[in-house]
Amino acid sequence: MSTNKNRWFLIAAVAFALVITMLAVTFIMPEQTNRGKRAQAVCFVSFPDFFNFDIPNPWPGYEEAVDYFLTQVKAENPHFVLVAGDLVNGHWWDSPKCVEHMGSIYYSAWVRRMNEYGLKYYTALGDHDLGDDPWPGHKIKLIPCFERVYAEHLRMPQNGPENKKGLAYYVREGDLLIVTVETFEVIDDSMRITVCGEQLEWFEQVLEDHNDAKFKIVQGHVGLWGEINRRSSSALMLEGGKESEFYQLMKKHEVDAYLGGEFHDVTVLESDGIWQIIHGSSWGREIVNTQDYLVARVKGNELKLTMKRIYMDAQGEYMWNLNKDRGPRETVRINEKTLKNGPETTGTLTIRRENNQREFLDRTGYFE
Repeated sequence: MSTNKNRWFLIAAVAFALVITMLAVTFIMPEQTNRGKRAQAVCFVSFPDFFNFDIPNPWPGYEEAVDYFLTQVKAENPHFVLVAGDLVNGHWWDSPKCVEHMGSIYYSAWVRRMNEYGLKYYTALGDHDLGDDPWPGHKIKLIPCFERVYAEHLRMPQNGPENKKGLAYYVREGDLLIVTVETFEVIDDSMRITVCGEQLEWFEQVLEDHNDAKFKIVQGHVGLWGEINRRSSSALMLEGGKESEFYQLMKKHEVDAYLGGEFHDVTVLESDGIWQIIHGSSWGREIVNTQDYLVARVKGNELKLTMKRIYMDAQGEYMWNLNKDRGPRETVRINEKTLKNGPETTGTLTIRRENNQREFLDRTGYFE
């Protein structure tokens, strides 16, 4: 009798456990997917063109300034950071072995810095990551090597088009979709500044598949349209601008913002509900004396954007960079103004989505 009781007790316990497990699967499993976390608050920080030169790690003349900046970024408590291109100088066009060797040094140094501060990162390809413009024939032949070395060291998500794995990709965090594109394409042995072909088809499919995302942000390196402030920049722009298929897809799918670098200055423009936010820096140039970064917070029906500025001073002799006569200055320091007052807020914007309507609120500074 005792044995039977124990047996029935065991069966009942197992059945109860199964019921609990099924309930857990039913009510908890949807929350395990990023798409399911509708109430999730997400924060990220964007700072393109970090560094835009080949900066060793460590480099004594930069360490205090880098520590100050990345500590400020870390203090925003971001889930991740975005860096829209030009992680390095990339003048490594001597040979495929040169690209591999220099990439292993400088990309590894860049990645270590992010890891040292516990920053998860999502990056885009810039022109410097592809050898820097212009692209004569001998550099065009090295583009596959530049792309491969970048992909191997940065290890970005592999959900992009087949011809750009690790170069173009998307990230979904709750109500936020971020799509990173490569704005460079070799066509008929020439470099074109465009998003086209297989990547464009993939881009459209991603936007369609994630049409339920409340906020959509695209990250790329070059500018898309308008008069953009520039400092020590070749000012690369997307072919076709607003008339391009790429822009028209963003317009069609109500993308909220395009984040770019390249110009090493700040310009914010709005068109068709899309905010083009060009920002970032270039470390080691006297004329580029600020590091401008964007803080974004998504919560509920609102995406809040805040542009912040850190003043910097470049000093000393030129640092050696391969195939670069005048590299970055060997010392960068945080300006006393910032050390005394902290980062300066230079603009704010709140994008509110409710009942299929968008409102632009709290506009100050660069967003006015």
